[in-house]
Amino acid sequence: MKEQEWVGPEALCPGWQEEEVSDGEGPEDGGHPDPTAQAYEVLQRTLRLEGMPLTADRTGQPRSGMGFGPLDMTVCVLGSPTAFLPILLEGGTCRPGAMVLCLAPAWATRVPSETSPGAWSLLLSRGVSFEAGGCTALEEFVPPRRATYVTGTFGSEGSWEAELARDLDCPTGGSAPLAHRLEDPLLSRWLLSARAGLPVPPTLAFITGPWEALPEEPTSPAVRLVRLQDPQGQESLVRDEVGTFLRGSTMQPYDQ
Repeated sequence: MKEQEWVGPEALCPGWQEEEVSDGEGPEDGGHPDPTAQAYEVLQRTLRLEGMPLTADRTGQPRSGMGFGPLDMTVCVLGSPTAFLPILLEGGTCRPGAMVLCLAPAWATRVPSETSPGAWSLLLSRGVSFEAGGCTALEEFVPPRRATYVTGTFGSEGSWEAELARDLDCPTGGSAPLAHRLEDPLLSRWLLSARAGLPVPPTLAFITGPWEALPEEPTSPAVRLVRLQDPQGQESLVRDEVGTFLRGSTMQPYDQ
């Protein structure tokens, strides 16, 4: 059989080369002060670069809440349209329609949970759903669709993503405090070593100024923490600590 010739991404997205994709600030980036519109444009540019069809607008035909009850799956991703794109695309292939991207706080509402007192349920009134073949659709949900799993870009305390994901009655894939801990290499190494007993690279850390992230106990054999009251005039202390660290047992496997 004659091998089929690759027709290129224009077969999936006609006119994909008509508009040049910018890497930074440009007319397309600065035309919409609305952060939701900007995030939506970023999603379209990313889909275009991946050779995927652009998002279809189905907001004129609100989707019924039937079929999205408590036993149905709704994986909600809050925030960045690009950070979780591989997961959204794969999830759309494995379970079409179950993956929903929420780009704005106005698209979701927190209501008191009916099953867990003191917790909250996250209801989606709008979202970008992912389907097989990389197809996406901007949809309205009437009545709102209940999230059964929530994750997203929890960058900092007080962000709208972190606030929407706080104290939910469904499993969540992270939180602002967890993101803060994971982004701190010293804290994450100490937690893995001292609390979980997992191997981490031998670490010598010099801390200046007030820093209360690590408690005094338990200690980690792989993480040596030295607090410097004043970096000036303590060169000999730093030199001695580095020498002791390099000659220590944790560095024996490293000949160089």
